[in-house]
Amino acid sequence: MRSYNTSLHSGIGTTPLSRYQQTRASIRTPASREWLEECFLNRITRKVNKDSTVSIDKVSYDVPMQFISSKVEIRFLPDDMSSAFILYEGVHYPIRPTDKNENCRTKRNNTPGIDYSKLGGGC
Repeated sequence: MRSYNTSLHSGIGTTPLSRYQQTRASIRTPASREWLEECFLNRITRKVNKDSTVSIDKVSYDVPMQFISSKVEIRFLPDDMSSAFILYEGVHYPIRPTDKNENCRTKRNNTPGIDYSKLGGGC
Protein backbone atom coordinates (compact mmCIF):
# COMPACT_ATOMS: atom_id res chain seq x y z
CA MET A 1 0.00 0.00 0.00
CA ARG A 2 2.87 2.38 0.77
CA SER A 3 4.27 2.05 -2.75
CA TYR A 4 0.88 2.88 -4.29
CA ASN A 5 0.49 6.04 -2.19
CA THR A 6 3.99 7.28 -3.06
CA SER A 7 3.97 6.40 -6.78
CA LEU A 8 2.87 8.78 -9.51
CA HIS A 9 -0.79 8.25 -10.44
CA SER A 10 -1.57 9.19 -14.03
CA GLY A 11 -5.22 10.01 -13.29
CA ILE A 12 -4.38 12.80 -10.83
CA GLY A 13 -0.92 13.78 -12.12
CA THR A 14 0.76 13.34 -8.72
CA THR A 15 1.10 10.75 -5.96
CA PRO A 16 -2.00 10.00 -3.87
CA LEU A 17 -0.08 11.07 -0.73
CA SER A 18 0.82 14.45 -2.24
CA ARG A 19 -2.75 14.97 -3.42
CA TYR A 20 -4.06 14.25 0.08
CA GLN A 21 -1.56 16.65 1.68
CA GLN A 22 -2.52 19.43 -0.77
CA THR A 23 -6.25 19.13 -0.05
CA ARG A 24 -6.20 18.13 3.62
CA ALA A 25 -7.13 21.65 4.80
CA SER A 26 -10.42 21.47 2.87
CA ILE A 27 -11.55 18.16 4.39
CA ARG A 28 -14.70 18.70 6.44
CA THR A 29 -15.12 16.97 9.79
CA PRO A 30 -18.49 16.01 11.26
CA ALA A 31 -20.18 18.50 13.59
CA SER A 32 -20.51 15.81 16.27
CA ARG A 33 -20.49 12.06 16.73
CA GLU A 34 -24.29 12.09 17.15
CA TRP A 35 -24.73 13.94 13.85
CA LEU A 36 -22.48 11.45 12.05
CA GLU A 37 -24.30 8.44 13.52
CA GLU A 38 -27.65 9.95 12.54
CA CYS A 39 -26.47 10.22 8.93
CA PHE A 40 -26.35 6.43 8.70
CA LEU A 41 -29.86 5.74 10.02
CA ASN A 42 -32.50 4.31 7.72
CA ARG A 43 -35.32 6.73 6.91
CA ILE A 44 -38.88 5.92 5.97
CA THR A 45 -42.02 8.02 5.65
CA ARG A 46 -45.32 6.82 7.04
CA LYS A 47 -48.77 8.34 7.51
CA VAL A 48 -49.90 8.11 11.14
CA ASN A 49 -53.18 6.25 11.59
CA LYS A 50 -56.14 7.63 13.54
CA ASP A 51 -55.16 5.38 16.46
CA SER A 52 -51.73 7.07 16.61
CA THR A 53 -49.81 4.13 15.12
CA VAL A 54 -47.62 3.44 12.11
CA SER A 55 -46.66 0.12 10.56
CA ILE A 56 -43.08 -0.83 9.75
CA ASP A 57 -42.43 -4.29 8.31
CA LYS A 58 -45.87 -5.48 9.51
CA VAL A 59 -45.15 -4.37 13.10
CA SER A 60 -47.26 -1.62 14.65
CA TYR A 61 -45.61 1.24 16.58
CA ASP A 62 -47.16 3.94 18.78
CA VAL A 63 -46.25 7.53 17.94
CA PRO A 64 -47.16 10.77 19.73
CA MET A 65 -50.81 11.76 19.17
CA GLN A 66 -49.88 15.16 17.78
CA PHE A 67 -48.88 13.40 14.54
CA ILE A 68 -52.28 11.73 13.88
CA SER A 69 -53.11 11.89 10.14
CA SER A 70 -49.71 13.46 9.36
CA LYS A 71 -46.86 12.07 7.29
CA VAL A 72 -43.76 11.60 9.42
CA GLU A 73 -40.17 10.60 8.75
CA ILE A 74 -39.01 7.78 10.98
CA ARG A 75 -35.31 7.14 11.48
CA PHE A 76 -33.92 3.88 12.81
CA LEU A 77 -31.19 1.28 12.77
CA PRO A 78 -32.52 -1.73 10.85
CA ASP A 79 -31.48 -4.18 13.57
CA ASP A 80 -32.50 -1.99 16.54
CA MET A 81 -36.03 -0.61 16.36
CA SER A 82 -35.89 0.21 20.09
CA SER A 83 -33.97 3.36 19.16
CA ALA A 84 -36.38 4.44 16.38
CA PHE A 85 -37.70 7.99 16.46
CA ILE A 86 -39.54 10.67 14.52
CA LEU A 87 -37.45 13.73 13.73
CA TYR A 88 -39.68 16.80 13.56
CA GLU A 89 -38.31 20.36 13.57
CA GLY A 90 -35.04 19.19 15.10
CA VAL A 91 -36.71 17.31 17.98
CA HIS A 92 -36.61 13.51 18.45
CA TYR A 93 -39.94 11.88 19.31
CA PRO A 94 -39.51 8.23 20.30
CA ILE A 95 -41.77 5.49 18.98
CA ARG A 96 -42.43 2.13 20.61
CA PRO A 97 -44.05 -1.17 19.73
CA THR A 98 -47.82 -0.98 20.13
CA ASP A 99 -49.40 -2.56 23.18
CA LYS A 100 -52.78 -3.31 21.59
CA ASN A 101 -54.57 -3.61 24.94
CA GLU A 102 -53.33 -0.21 26.08
CA ASN A 103 -53.92 1.35 22.66
CA CYS A 104 -57.59 0.38 22.51
CA ARG A 105 -58.24 2.12 25.87
CA THR A 106 -56.40 5.34 25.02
CA LYS A 107 -58.64 8.43 24.80
CA ARG A 108 -57.80 10.56 21.78
CA ASN A 109 -59.10 14.11 21.59
CA ASN A 110 -57.65 14.82 18.14
CA THR A 111 -60.13 12.70 16.21
CA PRO A 112 -63.85 13.49 16.03
CA GLY A 113 -66.26 10.82 17.19
CA ILE A 114 -68.40 9.04 14.61
CA ASP A 115 -72.17 9.43 14.86
CA TYR A 116 -73.27 6.07 13.51
CA SER A 117 -76.95 7.10 13.51
CA LYS A 118 -76.24 9.54 10.65
CA LEU A 119 -74.46 6.99 8.46
CA GLY A 120 -77.68 5.32 7.35
CA GLY A 121 -77.56 1.94 5.72
CA GLY A 122 -79.14 -1.11 7.16
CA CYS A 123 -78.77 -4.76 7.72
